[in-house]
Amino acid sequence: MDHRTRYVLLTLLCAALILSACTGTPATTSQTDVQATVEAGVRATLAAQPTQASSPTLLPSPTVIPPTATTVPTSPPVAPTAAPFTPATPTETSAGAPTATPEATSAPTDTTTVFRPVEGEAARIVTNIQLIFDASGSMAQRIGNETKIQAAQRAIERIVDTLPDNPDLNVGFRVFGHEGDSSEAQKARSCQSTALLVPVQGVNKDLLRQQAGAWKAAGWTPISLALQKAGEDLQPGENVRNVIIMVTDGEETCSGDPCAVAKALAESQAEVRIDVVGFGLTPDVAKTVRCVAENSGGVYTNAQNGDALVQTLEELIAATIRRSTLRFVPVGIGGKPEEVSLTGLTNAQGEDVLTTVQLPWMARFAREHIVELPPGEYRFTISYSEIGGDQVARHVDTTYTAIIEQGRETVAVVGRGGVTFVNETPQSLQASDLRVDKAVNGQWEESIAPGQLVGFGAYFAFDRAFRLTPGRYRVYDRRRGAVLLDNLIVEPGKEITVRLRGA
Repeated sequence: MDHRTRYVLLTLLCAALILSACTGTPATTSQTDVQATVEAGVRATLAAQPTQASSPTLLPSPTVIPPTATTVPTSPPVAPTAAPFTPATPTETSAGAPTATPEATSAPTDTTTVFRPVEGEAARIVTNIQLIFDASGSMAQRIGNETKIQAAQRAIERIVDTLPDNPDLNVGFRVFGHEGDSSEAQKARSCQSTALLVPVQGVNKDLLRQQAGAWKAAGWTPISLALQKAGEDLQPGENVRNVIIMVTDGEETCSGDPCAVAKALAESQAEVRIDVVGFGLTPDVAKTVRCVAENSGGVYTNAQNGDALVQTLEELIAATIRRSTLRFVPVGIGGKPEEVSLTGLTNAQGEDVLTTVQLPWMARFAREHIVELPPGEYRFTISYSEIGGDQVARHVDTTYTAIIEQGRETVAVVGRGGVTFVNETPQSLQASDLRVDKAVNGQWEESIAPGQLVGFGAYFAFDRAFRLTPGRYRVYDRRRGAVLLDNLIVEPGKEITVRLRGA
């Protein structure tokens, strides 16, 4: 306490004692009045003093013992490629401990998360492309002035010249249905025929040209087998993009289910995307293979002649190399799965683009999911559909910003965090007096209401693990009109224990 504060207190104390002696007020009453007068003087003196540059705008209260907050190191691993989350500057005293303060009059700092493309070594993306071509007997049919097999071989020779010399690009080549013939006697052999002619290792242009003419149209069409084997050629890994580009002139004829295989590959650790080129297919046959692309997040394209096939393959390969993506990483508390829903996705112009991306049913997913987006700035909303959540319904939705750049990936780590409030002074701090507010658009909004109705909704209680959406929160004591804590940052998957002490 500085000399100014001591002077004011002594003056107030003397004035109160003189007043008591003159009026004959009983001693007990005088002591109560004196204490009230002294406390009022302290508040007035502190309010008149300028705050330190490092102190927050909120004024400290002398009647509430500062709470302490500790973080329990039980959070699950978060994808290292995610843009770092920068919380608002915590409210601190000169000693560095959170301080109880009167009701805040200033707006809280906005903690909206912006996800950006990863930088440095983590930004390096390895792209694996596996070309798989149909070599079934129907590829001997003519299309224009050449056979389909001749057009396909010419297409490979042409696209090899356009492949960039990129150390992070690997291109392989596989064929299927190239053994046996179209007879029933040779069906079993033909339906087991697929061969990796060029491994997915670097860009070996000479070998690709050599193998382009090393196969001929032969037997049946084992699309499912070819996709399965092509998926095995592709290895999962950090910042690895695995793509199959399949060219076929017919549907599965070997009793397989290529649509199911495509879905399984997309959901595997390799996260394989499959682009399909229907070569001279009729609309009815095209429907039977279109699902291969749709089930894996790829695209389906028709090519009705050899030149169109070359152009389509060139465009698909170029798009794969420069593809920009947004990867959602839902992180559950304690490593448990956390199902989230993508309920909104708009571009910088405010246009809804949610329907243009490939998502699971009802846009719900509990594992990593990748969507392809053109470069630009986007806003997206993550929601949780459960009934009887731990906070008010309007705070269950969280809106983020994502920056997408060409040829790069932006990682968005989403999910809720866990917060448990512990009462270290039960004799003076009551759950019915406390509420938890969230910073939303520069304002504090009630997120957990005062009360002790545990299990019946968003009511405050001690020793209970609340699941809260990411953001900045404060704990407010209504009875004392004091903020116990206003720098509580909740992050996806992390568990926090907050220890509170009252006066």
